[in-house]
Order: sequence, then C-alpha cells, then structure tokens
Amino acid sequence: MFDIKYEELKNANTKSPLKFYWDCSKGFRRVLVFDIIYSFLMSLSKVLNIVIFSKLIGYFSSISKDEFNSTKVLSYVGLILLIFCLTHLIRYLRETTSEKARSMLSWRARIFAFDYVSNYSLSYLKDQKAGVIAQRIKALGDNMWGLKLSFARITSCLFLIIIPLIFIGNKNTYFMLIVIILGMLSALFSFIISKKSASLNKRTEEKTSKYNGYVADSLTNILLIKMFGEEKNEKKRLDRELKVLQAYENKTAFSVNTIHAIQEILLAIFRVASVILVLYLWRENSINLEGAIALLLLIDDVIPMFSRLMLDITLVRNNVAKLSDSLKVFEAPIDIKNNTLKTLKIKNGEIEFRDISFGYDKNKLVFDKFNLKIKPKEKISIVGKSGGGKSTLVSLLQGNYNLNSGKILIDGKDISKVSTGSLKRNIATISQDNILFHRTIKKNIQYSNLKASNKQINEASKLACADEFIKETPLGYNTITGERGVKLSGGQRQRVAIARAILKDAPILILDEATSALDNKTEDKVIKALDNLMKNRTVIAIAHRLSTLKSMDRIIVVDKGRIIEEGTIDELLNKNGEFKKLWKLQK
Repeated sequence: MFDIKYEELKNANTKSPLKFYWDCSKGFRRVLVFDIIYSFLMSLSKVLNIVIFSKLIGYFSSISKDEFNSTKVLSYVGLILLIFCLTHLIRYLRETTSEKARSMLSWRARIFAFDYVSNYSLSYLKDQKAGVIAQRIKALGDNMWGLKLSFARITSCLFLIIIPLIFIGNKNTYFMLIVIILGMLSALFSFIISKKSASLNKRTEEKTSKYNGYVADSLTNILLIKMFGEEKNEKKRLDRELKVLQAYENKTAFSVNTIHAIQEILLAIFRVASVILVLYLWRENSINLEGAIALLLLIDDVIPMFSRLMLDITLVRNNVAKLSDSLKVFEAPIDIKNNTLKTLKIKNGEIEFRDISFGYDKNKLVFDKFNLKIKPKEKISIVGKSGGGKSTLVSLLQGNYNLNSGKILIDGKDISKVSTGSLKRNIATISQDNILFHRTIKKNIQYSNLKASNKQINEASKLACADEFIKETPLGYNTITGERGVKLSGGQRQRVAIARAILKDAPILILDEATSALDNKTEDKVIKALDNLMKNRTVIAIAHRLSTLKSMDRIIVVDKGRIIEEGTIDELLNKNGEFKKLWKLQK
C-alpha cells in the first residue's frame, strides 16, 4: 500500500527539518491528502449537525403541542444519526490508514539514518558517542511522526474554523469579521510567544541526547568502572548531567504552561464577548432564535479551535526543533564513497599498495609514498615496533579510511572503485580486540556466513579449538555471550572469532594478533588450525609474538610507515637488523 523504500532518501535535504520531512513523505503523501479530506468532512459534519439541531430547537420553539409533527422531528433526528455514523466510519478508516503510515514512516526514516551512519568512516565514529547517535536515530522516527500529526491537527483546526465561519457569515457578516479579527490576534500572540518554547525544546532535546550518550558510555564500560571502583564518581557525573537536563525540562514545562494559561484567559474573554454580542443581535431582531442558537453553538465550537490551533502551532515549532536535533546524525558527510555499480570478485588474491599516503591527521602522515606488493596466495607477516603503521595498513586494505593519495589494488582493481560491502566479504579478519554481539555463541560464529548449517558451525568451532569450551557452557552454542562478549574469557572470545573467520572462507585473510589472548597450549592448537585455514589464501598477519611466524613466506619489518627489512625468518635472523633485535628481546 505504501512506498517504504528508503534508498531514494539519499537525495533528501537533511539540512532543513521541513524539507527533510517533505522528502521522506514521498510514498505516503496520499495519507496527507486523505487527512485533508477527512478534516474537511469532519468539520462539515459538525457544522451540519449544529445547523440541524438548531433547526430542531427552533421548530419546537415555534409550534404548539397540537402542531407537533413526529415525521418532521424524526427526519431531523435521522439526519443527525446518519451524519454521526458516517463521521465515525470516516474516522475509523483514517485512523487505520494513519497508524500503518506512522509505523512505516518511522521505520523508513530510522533505517535510512542507520544506513547513513554505517557509511561514516571509522575516524568519525570513534569521536562520537554511540548512545547519542542511537538516541537521535530513535528520535528521528518519533519526531517525523510527531510533525505529521501536528500538521494533520492544524489542517483539522483550520477546517473547524473556516467552515463554521462561513455559516456564521451567512447569518451576520459583521459578526464573522469580529470573530476572525479576535481569532487572528489570538493566533498571532501564540505564534510570537511560542518562539521561546521552541528554542527551549531544541536545547532540551540536545541535553537529552547528551545525557543518553553518557549513560550508554557508562553501561558499555561498566566492567572498567567496577575494576577501578569508580561507581560513585560515575554516579556523580551522571547526576550532574541529569540535573542540567531536568533544569531545561522544567524551563520548557514552565514556558508551555504559561503559554496555555495566557491562551485560556484570552479565549475566555473571547467567548464571553461573543455570547454578549449574539444576545445583543437577537435582542435587536437582527437574527431569529434559530439563528441565535446556531451562532452560539458554532461559536462555542469555533473558540476552542483557536486555542487548539495555537497549541498545534507551538507543537509544530517544537517538533521542528526536535527534528533539527535528530538530523545531526547526518551532520558529517560520508567519507567513504560506496560505488555499488561495481562488485569485487577475487580470482587470485594479489594485493598491491601503490604509492599510498595516509594520515589520521593531515599534518602528520603515517605512510608517505608507501609501496608493497603481495603475490597471490602468499603469506606475509608485518612486524615492527608499536605505532609503526601495521594495524593502519590492514585497516586501509579493508576500506575503513580514505587514502590521501595513491591506490590499493586487489587483482589490479582499485578498491576505492568497488562497493565496500563486496570488499569486506572477500576479507576475513581476526583481530586482537575481537568484538562479539550480545547474542548466542552460535549467532556470533554464524555472523560471517548467515546461511551456514549447524554442521558447518560445529566444524569451524572444532578447527578453532572452540568446540570443547562451548560444550562446557550452560547452554552450549545457545549460550549468550553478554555485551561485547564479557561472559567469555579473552581466549574464548579469540577462538569464537577464529571460528567466525574460518566459516567465512574468504580468499584474503588478515590476522591481527590472532593468538595474542591464548595460552601456550591452546595457541599451539590454534596455530595448527590457522595453518589449515591459510592454505590457498593470501594472508597478511600482524604479530608481536615472533614465534608465530614460522609458516610465513615473507616477513615485512616496518618502522614509522616505511619498510626497513623484508625476507624469510631465516634470512632476517642472519642479518643484524631490526628484526633480529626484536627476536632477541622476546627471547
């Protein structure tokens, strides 16, 4: 029924809340049209009911008991019931459609935001708080719907004002003009004083996002907090942030309540003045009793609508302010261009770093005109002092950062010209800091190959020496690993990650300190498993424990972003170079 594709939103205007709302509403605009039609029919039905009811009262006041006509009275009552039934049928259809649109519109905005954020570079994401981003993505969908609801309410209010005014004008033009002037003055007052409320709402939304970011950061690192016994200090820090948030929330609430109080006073004056004027017109015989009753009922219906219109104008401004904060998830441009027109297909697995230059800080390069060529199916190891660029090099190979200059080629194809998804699908990585989802062990292993069978998962676990400890856990493969895998030891997390990489079966394998968290006995078993895994694959291994390099074809020694030595382990040990110094230090 609705167009719920989100990819087309990549052209949406993310700088303006209203323009973004309009772009996102594509595929749902029929609901907006239906809202307008519904509002018109509802307003018309209310006015018709009032007119028919006033005619019924006028009829009773103009006849004696002997002149009573039951057929005429029943026709009036029947019309009122018919209009009532049709009105509620329209309301049911509108609310059913609107609820479905609400969930789809919120989903569309949120999934687009998540997709956008997932394409940010690692350098940007490392500077952000996950809790703040998550809060803004969630709020984006809520605020989109809130804005749509506010617009629908304003449309309804306008019809509930305009249509009764037409009937009022038909009775007395001057009276209609007086109602319009008073109503416009009230609406103008509301618009002016709502500016402060909108500003406070925007600041409150920003403080809410910031506070949620602090909470998420503390909960994510709860083990570290407990390790240092800093629970009280964390509580104090969060308490300070919460007090700031509460101060803004109180200011916003006070502002809104003040606005409402002033509005109610104005509308009370408006209502009393209108009643006095109607009674004056009736006394002067400018309108009959039926007309006076109709005017009083219509005015009593119109006056609350001005109050509601004022409120909805304020709500629109507040929702725009909130949406403006949510749109900050799009505040930075996507650094990595994902050209989905080309998919990387690896046949040989040859890798070449050609004259690459890169630095996290543009004024300080990690690599400057760096060159390295890795033959198909060759197994190389990159070693060197910490900070030499080893991990940065493999991160660049995975497309996590943009180069300042130069190219990285796989089978002669520039990786910046292929989709990042296809690039990463062809690379299996086992890092020194393995992250697990708060899911079952099975789901964590299966993440690299979602179609893998239980048999394949078990075989991969056995090769990674993980099957034995998994079976000893309370629920085996269905045991939950905890946040970031905290319920498992470092060695267990490492073996789950190795099993995940084995299951992926990618042509290029990156080992970034893959055995760093294992004891010597388990390390021997895992190295044998990795030896099997490395067959017929291009392998780049980063290692500080030089005893794990025996199966490598070539060893590259880097220092300060440069290759200072390369060769087999025996060739390098026969030299009195940097590698031999590192070897002696570990011995």
